[in-house]
Amino acid sequence: MISAVTCVEFLETGMVTFAAASIMGGLGLGAEAFAFAFTLYGVAAIFMLYKHQWMVERLGYRNFILGSLALFALGAVLCATADGLGQFATGRALQGAGGATFFTAGRMQMNRLPESARFGGLLVFVGTLLGAVALSPLAAAGLIHLAGWRALFWAVLPLCALVAFVAAPRLSRETTPAGARSEEHWGWLLGLAVALFALQYALQAAQFALFDAPGRVFAAGAASVAALTVFAVRQWKRERPLINYRGLFEPRYMAGLLFYFCGYFLMGLSGFLLPILFLHGLQLDMLHGAAILSASMACSLIGALSHAAMARQHSRPRVFMLTGLALVALSCLGFGRWAGAGDWHLLLAPSLLVGLSIPFFVGPVAMGTFVHIAPAVFSHAYQVKNIIRQLGLSLAVTAGTLLLQWRYARHLDPQHPGMDWAARLLHGQPGLPAHAEALALASGDVFNLCAAGVLILMGVVAVQRVFR
Repeated sequence: MISAVTCVEFLETGMVTFAAASIMGGLGLGAEAFAFAFTLYGVAAIFMLYKHQWMVERLGYRNFILGSLALFALGAVLCATADGLGQFATGRALQGAGGATFFTAGRMQMNRLPESARFGGLLVFVGTLLGAVALSPLAAAGLIHLAGWRALFWAVLPLCALVAFVAAPRLSRETTPAGARSEEHWGWLLGLAVALFALQYALQAAQFALFDAPGRVFAAGAASVAALTVFAVRQWKRERPLINYRGLFEPRYMAGLLFYFCGYFLMGLSGFLLPILFLHGLQLDMLHGAAILSASMACSLIGALSHAAMARQHSRPRVFMLTGLALVALSCLGFGRWAGAGDWHLLLAPSLLVGLSIPFFVGPVAMGTFVHIAPAVFSHAYQVKNIIRQLGLSLAVTAGTLLLQWRYARHLDPQHPGMDWAARLLHGQPGLPAHAEALALASGDVFNLCAAGVLILMGVVAVQRVFR
């Protein structure tokens, strides 16, 4: 039941990400307009992660999760019936607000299980989530083939209804007494929403306007960081804050957040690059590309379950983390070596390896980050962790876009590496063989840069003394 609630958002997000080009074509949207919808999704998601505990205290988990499912379903209806950017972006914002807290809510419900059943419950929880992610490319390709892109959103409605029917009798109605609830003035919450929008806007605008209007991008980013810092300082001083930062200021937790960010960045970067490489660089058909991507993500499920089994016998997180990073670097070098060869068969092994390896890095982080967190602030700790997840994924797409544009332009015309026209070609359908070849080579270059970054991260993991 817990896993079913959480996998709804993971499945939908995976399908929308894979089918981005089909949705853009169906709605007649450019890449920048589509990215704006993703920006609103991110803003709504992070805002609701801030408000997660506030809502639970007043509504109880049963009403909160059922309301979130209804909001997510309403967003799906708006997206499915949209004929332009406005309605589609509104629908995605509602889905972000409704779906972002499923992960935290599901994880918090795990703590209600008996101690003896908790490890098995966590395995089912993780396995269901990763299974939904692995299924999403094939599900998206199949639905588009059968009924078009709108089916991606209609398909989640019966799933939401089924989950609500199963979960409702099993979720707690308990609320928090009024005197013990977290609190914040709505004016400050409005300021938080504006600051989050500015941050997500800066990350999105950097993909398209960093070299045209760098001042605007950096100003928005700096202003948002300053505003969020002020909000965090205010929360630090409050007796009943939305997020108790004082209780989270613990060395192991802080180190875990850093490694979580790196892990989600690697997931986001590979998830961004692989569809571009296979569908546009190598120009595979959608079903063929979806099969490869689903196989890669299925290896993540195998990796996560394998790590969980081995970690019970050999509790050496640093060894697992270094092993995972070494395999990530090896897979990235494989992409760098063969992405431009034009033969997708050569990229099967790196695709499977990158999926298999990342859980060996993230798994020990997940097991060790919350060890010293007090039960009273565990929900806050998980809220912050999921905010870090959202930021890591967003920054990965931004960094991947900028690096890909740079290398794409270099390969397409080394004498004139202009960013403007390269960006337009990148985000359209590269119809000429030269464009596809340049895109494949550029993808390989970005994977090589990723390998270099992973080697640096390995050095950090090797010398740190927290996760040993």
